[in-house]
Amino acid sequence: MICFYSFVYKSVRLLVKSVMYSIQFFTNKPKDLEDAVLFGHKLLYKLTTYNLIWSPNINLNNSLKRSIYDLNFDNPLTFASYESNLCLLSFFYKLGISGGCYKTMMNNSRDGNSRPRLQEVLVNRRNCLINAMGLPGPGASSAIKSIIKSSLLTYNRPLGLSLGGESPAGYYDSFLAYNTVIDDMSYPFYYELNISCPNTEKGKHLTSNIELLESLVKKIRRSTNRVISVKVSPDQTNYQIQQIADMLLQFDCIIMNAGNTQFKSTSQVELKKGSISIGGGGLSGDALFNRTKEMIVVLAPFKLPIIATGGISSYSQVKTCLDSGANLIGMATALVFNPYCIPKILKQL
Repeated sequence: MICFYSFVYKSVRLLVKSVMYSIQFFTNKPKDLEDAVLFGHKLLYKLTTYNLIWSPNINLNNSLKRSIYDLNFDNPLTFASYESNLCLLSFFYKLGISGGCYKTMMNNSRDGNSRPRLQEVLVNRRNCLINAMGLPGPGASSAIKSIIKSSLLTYNRPLGLSLGGESPAGYYDSFLAYNTVIDDMSYPFYYELNISCPNTEKGKHLTSNIELLESLVKKIRRSTNRVISVKVSPDQTNYQIQQIADMLLQFDCIIMNAGNTQFKSTSQVELKKGSISIGGGGLSGDALFNRTKEMIVVLAPFKLPIIATGGISSYSQVKTCLDSGANLIGMATALVFNPYCIPKILKQL
C-alpha cells in the first residue's frame, strides 16, 4: 500500500506541476514552482477534509524511541522548519513522523522576497530545490495562535518553534512573541534558532559573530528552561561550527541542528537568469547529504544531541546519519517530493 500511495502522490504532483508550468507558459509568466505548491496545499486540505488520505498503521519498535532532555520522540524522523501549513504537518504526523519544527517566523509579518523564488533543479542527476522565499509569514504572534487553535497539538509530539531575526533583538522579540503564550503550557514545545538562513539579507549574521550568538542564547536561557536547538549552516567552515558547539557547551538543554540549505547562485544550478528573483537561494535535497554527514562527524565529539538536516530521503541515508552520531533526522525536501517516504523508512528501521 505504501508503494501504491507513494506512486499516486508522485504522479499527482507531477501532473499538478506540469499543468501549472503550462499555464505559466501560455500566460507569459515566469516559470514558478510556488504556484504548484500552493495548489497542492489546497488539494491536500480538500482530501483530508473528506478523509480521502490513507494513513498507514505501522507498529514501531521501542528501540526507535529517542529521549532528548525532556522531549520524547517515538522515532528519529522529524520535519525540518520549512512548512507552516498545519494541514500538511498533521498529514506528516498521520504518516508516522515523530515531531518537527514549525517554519521559521520573524516577530512581524513579512512578505518575503519577490517571486519567482522557488524552483526545482537537477544536481548530479537528482531532483533538488532552490528557494529564496525570504521567510514569508504572518509573524510569531499570529503563528502561535493558529497552532494552538489547530488539531496539531492533539498528537502531543514535540514541536519546535523556529526563531528568525535580522538582529539579536529581532530573534529575541520572536522568542517573546511565542514564549508569552506558551510559557505556562506543558506541551513539549522547544525553540530553534535559525541562524543560517541563506536567503535573507542578515539571515546568517550570527554564524560569523559568536559573541552576539552567545549573548542571545544567554538571554533566552534566562527566560525559559525549554530545549534550544541551534541551526548551523553547511556554508560555515568546520572550524566555525566547532567554535559554536564549544561555546554552547556552557548551556543546559542544547541541540545542534546540522544544518540548513546551502546558498547557490542561479548559474551554479544551471537556471536561467531571473529564475530566482534575487539571483540565488538555498539549495536543498540529495546534493547536501555528504556535507550533512561531514557536519555530524565534526559535531559528534562535543556530545551535544544532533539533528541531521540536509539531503536525507532514504533508509540508507538515515541509517548512515544515525550511525555517525545523529540523534534525530530532519527532513524537508524529501517530504515535498514524496511524504510517503516516512512510513517506508520507518518500516525499514
